[in-house]
Amino acid sequence: MAETTYRALRAKVQKLAYSVAKDGETIRQIGQRADQNAQRVAHVADQLANLEVDTQTTGEAKDVARIMRGISTAATAAASAADSVAGAARAADAQAQKSHGGIDEQVGAMTVPMARASFYEQE
Repeated sequence: MAETTYRALRAKVQKLAYSVAKDGETIRQIGQRADQNAQRVAHVADQLANLEVDTQTTGEAKDVARIMRGISTAATAAASAADSVAGAARAADAQAQKSHGGIDEQVGAMTVPMARASFYEQE
């Protein structure tokens, strides 16, 4: 079984927080682009309707705009969730550092090397 150390765990949590926050921002940008494109498609649909293009074509364009707005809404929700996860990971890291950082510093400052726990086990 792999042994997880305090420092390794904190490093993983920090990496997770960074990665999720970065991905959340990417998702947010995609959502913003989808919303901009939805507005453009809706505008084109209105222009087609003004030119009296058949209702099926204008309806399809309006459907595409509606779907793109839905994608934008979903992306905004996903980005918000990613922000929450990243914040929770940062909070967990801060709590771990607050609760256990002093212990880690003291162990690191010891002049006598620590033996493995298995050394103290009975046979």
